[in-house]
Amino acid sequence: MTHTNSQIHVRAPARLKAMIERLAAQNRRSLNAEVVFGLEFYVQHIEQTEKAPDPALESKPDAFHAE
Repeated sequence: MTHTNSQIHVRAPARLKAMIERLAAQNRRSLNAEVVFGLEFYVQHIEQTEKAPDPALESKPDAFHAE
């Protein structure tokens, strides 16, 4: 049997694993599917955050060009 997905091995604190198992049960997913869902959600969020302008930076004057 050929696997089309890559495998990774992750060590996580027992408390985190228990939380993911609880979420997986609530969402009717396997533990693996819940972890993949969470990672995909995280990566998507990070990509969107990187593309969005940072309003905090826009409101601050540039220290190198201060008068």
